[in-house]
Amino acid sequence: MILHTMERELQQLTLRVREKVQHTFLKQHIENPEIDENKLYFLNHILTKTTLAPKVRTELIITTMLVQIALDIHDQIPDYKGEQDPSISVGSQLSILAGDYYSGLYYQMLSDIGEREYITVLATAIKHINELKMELYFLEYESIETYLNIQKEINTTLIKHIAYHVKVTDELPVIEELLLASYIIRSDDKVIESDKKRVLERQVNKTKGMIEDLQVEDTYKHDLVRLLHSIVFQHTSLEMD
Repeated sequence: MILHTMERELQQLTLRVREKVQHTFLKQHIENPEIDENKLYFLNHILTKTTLAPKVRTELIITTMLVQIALDIHDQIPDYKGEQDPSISVGSQLSILAGDYYSGLYYQMLSDIGEREYITVLATAIKHINELKMELYFLEYESIETYLNIQKEINTTLIKHIAYHVKVTDELPVIEELLLASYIIRSDDKVIESDKKRVLERQVNKTKGMIEDLQVEDTYKHDLVRLLHSIVFQHTSLEMD
């Protein structure tokens, strides 16, 4: 989903990201990686509020999305937990290589424009995400809320690290909840599948309330509500009041 207020700029950013992930050999053997347009929107929104030069802002958005794509590809590799002889398929091996390749691009791109401080920011975020994934992997099931809180942190850590570094943080709580709603809808997690509609309804209502409480212009609130509606209606028949 792309909001009309930034449609052209976001389309250009999406195209730039797609150009970066094109690799002749990988394209022949694995599916084109998905670009999370909601995360792209919020990255652009946050960095537009800074004094960064347009070129630096664009490169930072692209590199952050490359890291996100790399993490997403690694997440799609089958989980062999509990298997005695977990032989890894060629497809899985290529996915690992693709994730590593896309992740490595961010270092090169930021080095090329002399923005080494953001290399550290993203590397720290990646480390934290991997720690959270390990926590989730060994988590003894307690509640859906505990599980979703960890998933929310995993899904927003890259954006949060960038936002804290550039000191644009006021809207982070709402961004976290919007991206969690998107995760719930797109996820096939067994943990939430059996009660997905109730979990989603609660998440939507919570997010709508937080949007209303935001101290921002009404036009931006309206955009956020439209984004929430689009996230939900794009993937489900859930009715919203």
